[in-house]
Amino acid sequence: MRASRSPRAARPRGGDWPGCHVAHGAAPWILGLQDLQSAGFESEDLPDISIDPEDKVLSVFNSTEEERCYCLSLAAAARGRAPLHHSGASSKPTNSAKSSHRGSIKEIIAFVLVLPAKSVMDVCKLRGPAAKDVLTLELQSDIVTLQPPPPLLAGFSYGFPLAGGPFLCSQGHGGKLTHFAHPSTFYALDFDCPVGTAVLAMEDGTVTEVRQSDTVSGIDVRNFFKWNQVTVKQSDGTWAEYVHVEANSAQVGVGSQVRRGQVLARSGDVGFCPTAHLHVELHLSDEPKAPSVPFGFRTAQGEFRCEEGKWYAAEGECERGAAPEHAACVFFGQVRSCSVAKFGPSHEATSNAHP
Repeated sequence: MRASRSPRAARPRGGDWPGCHVAHGAAPWILGLQDLQSAGFESEDLPDISIDPEDKVLSVFNSTEEERCYCLSLAAAARGRAPLHHSGASSKPTNSAKSSHRGSIKEIIAFVLVLPAKSVMDVCKLRGPAAKDVLTLELQSDIVTLQPPPPLLAGFSYGFPLAGGPFLCSQGHGGKLTHFAHPSTFYALDFDCPVGTAVLAMEDGTVTEVRQSDTVSGIDVRNFFKWNQVTVKQSDGTWAEYVHVEANSAQVGVGSQVRRGQVLARSGDVGFCPTAHLHVELHLSDEPKAPSVPFGFRTAQGEFRCEEGKWYAAEGECERGAAPEHAACVFFGQVRSCSVAKFGPSHEATSNAHP
């Protein structure tokens, strides 16, 4: 047993994104992180992922010369039994979340793990039914090499993409769940919102793509490759993507001319979604691997940019109100009002994956 498996007094972070446990390097809740040479793996032909059949430790190996991200998901244990034993040795169950894939609904636990070059991470110990026979464990994975972020450009600002609010910006630029690994998503914004919230065009333009047939949801890693979206080529020559929209909710079609503020679809939770949210990203071309560019929002009073962990509506940054129908919105020191508007009745990742 390696020294890196000694316990530490910390628990996985699961509150930010339900069911997801995130470790960018040596997070306090993992069992340990070591370079391969110190761990005794200097010359071995290593797998990407392993589960020790005796002590049930889940480990991931990065034998490359580059930083890599490992996204894993596995079925949670039976009710009443915590599926994982993390370094904190707590009796509380490790966080999981329901996930659907091809009509099957399961309790799933997901990991987003970033490892430096030539390193091994001991993540956790499996326990409960999953630990009885690790060879039959259902584990999904997606492994990518981290790419540098795209250039920080300025000057793009539009109308807000959701009706009502306020909405939590649950992931911002370089977000540690899914926005950090690819230039195509680095400057994307996620806004938590109830399923069925009206998704609005940020700018005048022409609809170039509508995907609305998928229904999978939750944190199964396979859901990275299933999503719905509406894409608009905007009047300034940029492409705006509105992702995770509800199945069969599009109010526009390919070729439709849209105006800023027009309803495009209803928000949803289709794809890899710890919570129901709208994912918005902006590109300078429609190439599949085109890097994302940062953008903000404008009102009659000026412009504002969104940061992860803060609440926003069309008027700007908001204080989270107890009553959703009336929240105080702060914009450059001014207090404005906003109201809710309802909309009626294991493999290597490819450019086809979407957060």
